[in-house]
Amino acid sequence: MKDNVHLRELSLRSKALLKAMGYTSEELEKPRIGIANTWSETSPGHYHLRNLADAVKAGIWQAGGTPFEFSSFAQCPIFTGVGGLEDGGIRYDTPTRDIVAASVEASTLLHAFDGLVLLSSCDKNVPGHLLAAARLNIPSIIVTGGPMLTGIHLGKKVMITDVDLETYKQGMGTCNLSIQELEELEECVCPGPGACALLGTANTMQCISEALGLTLPRAGTAIAGFAKQLRIAKASGKQIVELVKRGLRPAQIMTSESLENAVRVLHALGGSTNAVVHILALCEELDLEVKINLATIEKLGEETPWITDVKPGGQFFVQDLDEAGGVQAVLKRLESMLNLKTVTVNGNTLEKNLENVVVKRPEVIHSLENPLSKNGLIVLRGNLADSAIVRPMVIPDKKTYFKGPARVYNSQEEAIEGLKRRELKKGEVLVVRYEGPRGGPGLTEVFRISGYLQALEMDTACAFVTDGKISGFGKSFYVVQVSPEAYVGGTLALVENGDTIEIDLSKKKLELLVDEGKIKKRRKKWTPPKPRVHRGFLTLYARFANSSAKGAGLNLKL
Repeated sequence: MKDNVHLRELSLRSKALLKAMGYTSEELEKPRIGIANTWSETSPGHYHLRNLADAVKAGIWQAGGTPFEFSSFAQCPIFTGVGGLEDGGIRYDTPTRDIVAASVEASTLLHAFDGLVLLSSCDKNVPGHLLAAARLNIPSIIVTGGPMLTGIHLGKKVMITDVDLETYKQGMGTCNLSIQELEELEECVCPGPGACALLGTANTMQCISEALGLTLPRAGTAIAGFAKQLRIAKASGKQIVELVKRGLRPAQIMTSESLENAVRVLHALGGSTNAVVHILALCEELDLEVKINLATIEKLGEETPWITDVKPGGQFFVQDLDEAGGVQAVLKRLESMLNLKTVTVNGNTLEKNLENVVVKRPEVIHSLENPLSKNGLIVLRGNLADSAIVRPMVIPDKKTYFKGPARVYNSQEEAIEGLKRRELKKGEVLVVRYEGPRGGPGLTEVFRISGYLQALEMDTACAFVTDGKISGFGKSFYVVQVSPEAYVGGTLALVENGDTIEIDLSKKKLELLVDEGKIKKRRKKWTPPKPRVHRGFLTLYARFANSSAKGAGLNLKL
């Protein structure tokens, strides 16, 4: 992007229009800082960001800048989980990442900002803001909305997944709680604003933003609505003015070296599989896909252990991670593996930031010598996929091998109806296809299937393979982001009921155990299904989406 032109070099007309809002001549001579605020009343993850924006503005004023707050599109999949939107609204989940990025891109260039502060919390908004920062490459800093506190119910810590499970059980007729007990639980699981209190995609991406160096230290896990978060927001407002003065840009911070650091943090956290597509999309945006790609994520996963004992794979909550020292403490544990000369938005190198960091709760953040697992996320390959992703820390009983006959469905909706009819049998591999970036279209969130498997107590007896994606909330033996996807003729499209599928995490294999000659015959007969959408934004994904292995976003390069 071209350098923004400072307002003092613009026309009298521009100044006159800004003065209509009360800005003075003196203020219009200062650095213009855009504040992209994803505040809305649609989600607890966004609900508290108005106060954060005020704190950011105070910091900008104090540092000698002039803030200009604007609305940045935001969403949280509140209605795309349990119950869903049967008319296809669920398919907008992943594509909103590109809407977020485009909204910031357009606002920033139209209004000639010198720098950006990006306020976001939820699982598409944070990666959308990362994409925008990379695309615009003007001085930028992210202020994350932070995690929600855990709730308390009958003396036990609870969170949203507790009520999720009971809701799925209701749908399957297996819920043993009364309506009154369910309502009491419902009142407790979300005690206030913020991203849900586990390492779902939202909190994973907030942590990744800090690991990349695009937030101030300790921002990624600062509890939503607490004073510490307001202080970080104010300090971020001050720091963005300094970044503008220094000319320090995202491309100087989000380098291949800092991306490697962030990928190691992802593995050490045992974070959401969705973070893989977000990191890959960011690498595409930064033109770093040759250096940092799925093979890099695979290699670093083999080298980097899972050390963070946080739900859904562990036993603690994100607020415990914050008490333990947050992302900085995870980085400290990984220090011997990291690129320490990378620069962060506070102007220091990572090495300098980590000098005085200590791990305050070693039971939450384990040492490298005492990991929870020797691997992080795993990339599978085989004749069923050039690549697919597994999150081993959420597999019941920590299984590493599964072999069984396929039970095939051509959509999430079809699969859920099949589950309700009890068609799935123990020992089978549930296959849900045509939910990838082009088939969905938009890389569909198929988390509901994982929930129904738990409700049926089939999560320990079956495996689940899909070209869609699964929320960081999910717990089952699931294999996601199968690429190439079924819609473009990937082998997943050729699987038939009863075919044997083998999943071997130790060998990193995903195989369809069918004679190659039979597969070739099926391929000759196969034709792609008709597109699910015929107008609107999603048609762009049906035609132009990158594969999951390249981030599952729109290819916006000419």
